[in-house]
Amino acid sequence: GTCRGTGGSMHIYDKDTNFQGGWALVCEQLPYAAGAARSILLDRMLKPDEHKDDDRIAVVFVGEGGAQNGRMAECLNAAAKEKLPLLFIVIDNGRAINTFTPDVAANNDVYLQGQHYGVPGIKVDGGNLEETLKAGRAVVDYVRSEGPAILQVHTYRFQGHSPADPEHERGRKDEKKWARAEADPIKLFEASALADGLDLEGASKAAKAVVKQSLDFARESPPPPAELAKELEFPDPPDTDYNTRGVMADAAEVTKRTTNPERLAACQAHVAELQALAVKGEISIADAVNLAVLEEMLRDPTTVCHAEDLQAGSSYNIPKLTQQTFGTLRGADEIIDEGHFLGKALGEGMNGYRPIVEMMNTNFAIYAMAEISSAGNTYATTGGQFQMPLTIVGAGGTAPNQALGAEHSQPFHAYIMGIPGLKIGTAASPDAAYGMMKSMIRDNGPCFLFLPVKMMKEVKGYAEVGRCMPINKCKLVHKASDAAVAAGKAVTVLTYLHGLKEVQSVLAEIQAEGLDIDLIEMRSLKPLDMETIRTSLARTHKVTILDESTNSGGVGATVSALIHEQCFDLLDAPVRRLAMDDAPVPYASSMELAVVKRGTDVVQAVFDFMLKKI
Repeated sequence: GTCRGTGGSMHIYDKDTNFQGGWALVCEQLPYAAGAARSILLDRMLKPDEHKDDDRIAVVFVGEGGAQNGRMAECLNAAAKEKLPLLFIVIDNGRAINTFTPDVAANNDVYLQGQHYGVPGIKVDGGNLEETLKAGRAVVDYVRSEGPAILQVHTYRFQGHSPADPEHERGRKDEKKWARAEADPIKLFEASALADGLDLEGASKAAKAVVKQSLDFARESPPPPAELAKELEFPDPPDTDYNTRGVMADAAEVTKRTTNPERLAACQAHVAELQALAVKGEISIADAVNLAVLEEMLRDPTTVCHAEDLQAGSSYNIPKLTQQTFGTLRGADEIIDEGHFLGKALGEGMNGYRPIVEMMNTNFAIYAMAEISSAGNTYATTGGQFQMPLTIVGAGGTAPNQALGAEHSQPFHAYIMGIPGLKIGTAASPDAAYGMMKSMIRDNGPCFLFLPVKMMKEVKGYAEVGRCMPINKCKLVHKASDAAVAAGKAVTVLTYLHGLKEVQSVLAEIQAEGLDIDLIEMRSLKPLDMETIRTSLARTHKVTILDESTNSGGVGATVSALIHEQCFDLLDAPVRRLAMDDAPVPYASSMELAVVKRGTDVVQAVFDFMLKKI
């Protein structure tokens, strides 16, 4: 079928007919549809001649129960604010799986939800074909010319919620007998004067023939090959060279035509200043990411950016000058709900755009877990029909003496490690942040770049202007001396984010004792660069991991397991994990010592290896 056996009945997509999916998580489709509607406006802005007669709208279906979800309010606000061509169709069958909606919802007139935002709505009887057609046409005309609207269609559900729903066990036989006679819209239409003179029998036979043809096709088709699952993991192979990736032929002209000349010049001057800092070795991690974002938005007009406090540059200036230069469609300042604006970005990614989503703090992305999960899965579940270019970037992690408390010190990078289809990277230096950010923006799949929250402005260095860096490689930051290796006094140390600075701060102390380390920065958490790790272990035969995630379910647990599985023959001792304790991270530094590991723990681990305590 259209999804090559990957989606199933809950995930049906057909790019050729602009059908962009049945989504399994209730209401997650709402922000995706808002993103699709924004893409229509972006198309008209960037290619006015091609879309001068464009009357497309985005249509999203949701149940009357699902419409009680907070995503509905967020998307009504977004649609109203930007006058998006978006039609919300609410299929109101009065039930959850079995519970009657009025038993759990205070307001069943969903069409009135838009009043607070100036979004009109109407409710129709779905059993009345003529009334539904008239209302539908009027609403579509309104959306095309004015903006968002809600159409609530009251109907009846004849089948169970799913094949696993045993409706026959819940006493609905009499109800269904009544419904087939009194609530079937097809039978009601056939019995009306509107059906006089129509060849309904011929139409029914034609429809059944199409259904039979489709079933025959499904039965006769061979099953998809097993290897297809792995082929659909990423749109771009992990070793892609993004320096060779091009843009549309008229990209420079489109950028010039759609950007105010004075603001474009101001942006270019700012970019030149940052590039000069990068060449001199004086650019910060935050400014390096801002430079990458602006360069890519100047280079490719399909690149867009979403963030809270975007006009002011957010907390670290990552989206600085995006809206001032490129306008509100390409530089979108967002209401404080990460899930809905990451969802809008997903909808844009499905429709030919390259969205960047800046999280002020990566822990805030907890609100967007459903959308991140779907971003990772969509390329595969659509059978490869829809690529998913989407770059999420933000400051996070847990530094010693961070003093941000538990909620702002969670290891979100570990939380998302199990989501398929994501490329997850970390950058603890300006050159890595700049080069990896550029590559991720050019990647055709979803990427997440984590930056160290306590090093965003204080750490400065070089960045190779214009160069995209690999996003599937570790970095050997310091190589142990051959003498230390020969004497068996070298240890491989794996770390990332703030851990890099911690280990560098104790390197001299380790070397003063006649010991040394291979210091490897894990810039790619997924996919993991086992080749670089194995090469180091072939020299040192000992490894410790300074991990900025918890002992249970953390990054270090995964890396340790892979090392034991794939490099066991190289180990002289078990892997030593220096992970955060499973207890919530305290605010007070005195208590934090018991939870967050640091450079001194690395020194002790290296000494323990030499004293054979490990």
